[in-house]
Amino acid sequence: MESWFLILVSISISFFLKIVFNNFYTSKKLPPGPLAFPFIGNLLWLRMSAFKVEPILRSLHAKFGPMVTLRIGTRTAIFVADRTLAHEALIQRSAVYADRPPAGATRRIITSNLQVINSSSYGPTWRLLRRNLTAEILHPSRVKSYTHARNWVLQILQNRFESEAKAGSPICAMEHFQHAMFCLLVLMCFGDKLDEDQIKRIKEVQRQMIVNFSKFNILNFWPRVTKILLRNRWKELFFLRKCQDDVLIPLIRARKMAKEEKVSKSKEDKKDYEDEYVLSYVDTLLDLELSEEKRKLKEEEMVSLCSEFLNAGTDTTSTALQWIMANLVKYPQTQEKLFMEIKGVVQDGEERIKEEELQKMPYLKAVILEGLRRHPPAHFVLPHAVTEDVVLDDVDLSEKEEFTVVMKNPLQAQGCRS
Repeated sequence: MESWFLILVSISISFFLKIVFNNFYTSKKLPPGPLAFPFIGNLLWLRMSAFKVEPILRSLHAKFGPMVTLRIGTRTAIFVADRTLAHEALIQRSAVYADRPPAGATRRIITSNLQVINSSSYGPTWRLLRRNLTAEILHPSRVKSYTHARNWVLQILQNRFESEAKAGSPICAMEHFQHAMFCLLVLMCFGDKLDEDQIKRIKEVQRQMIVNFSKFNILNFWPRVTKILLRNRWKELFFLRKCQDDVLIPLIRARKMAKEEKVSKSKEDKKDYEDEYVLSYVDTLLDLELSEEKRKLKEEEMVSLCSEFLNAGTDTTSTALQWIMANLVKYPQTQEKLFMEIKGVVQDGEERIKEEELQKMPYLKAVILEGLRRHPPAHFVLPHAVTEDVVLDDVDLSEKEEFTVVMKNPLQAQGCRS
């Protein structure tokens, strides 16, 4: 018994020392960063949410310079807060920095083994998914086809504002912007104007996944061990994923049936039916075939892609709208100029601006662009990884390191424009 115990202790110590020396003592030249204590420091970073990381990163960049190295779990993450270095990496040498870092076990569950645009490795699958989104859904001609959807959502937003105003209660603009954007994205994703209860169910499963995601990061630290020690948290993760599948898969199946019905009806009266049928994101996913595996997407993979689509556009757009509206209130002279431009294009007796009139409103465009410059919705880009060993500003980067660009100090970008 004692001999087995000694063997187990010896193996454990050897394994521990191997990890320490491999991960914390390397001859490679990496950017400076805070002292990384094995296990203790790693666990502290793993438990930290993105909201807490940003101010800490700003202080670290002020102390160590434009490039900072952090040890997060077993990963080495390099954060860059210099526009020249970011331009060199992501623009001038974009092909080298095009890959994604290895994902943890929890992300693989949420993304159906990385079958989404923001996590997939650089290759045929990533190019296929990205091309599908940009060419089929975000192309200007396709965006124009969603005019009726935008009008529907605008009416929802207006009704919610008017309802709260009549009640005499303070109006929380951000909440209504988020709801309106989510309604629009749900329609673009699934092709139907869903009722309020369905939209609430979708919003709730998406919110639960986002809100709870940071607490699952600890599970990536030795998954085989955490599956034993933190099995209840693993169960919670699988439960949230199942809830997401239960809500979104029926909508995907319903759209598949509608697509098949469209094919049969279009043979009878092609023009009339195609006039009322608008292509949705799910429609494009149903047609995709993964070239490497020579198969169609699974339903669970489509759930992950739909979830990515809904998450990517909701908070970013609504946050930008909130800041733009706040600045219009803060700077009355800007509000007055914009109001006069609106009066110049709105016809007598009309209450709304027609979309084709937007091209005649350069000041509106300037206000929006200035709002995005001063208050970008995101201060991080998605993590990158290099496809080959490379040197950036005398720093050696390999496929093992994550590479993330952050805004050094978003507040410095805020200058007043009128």
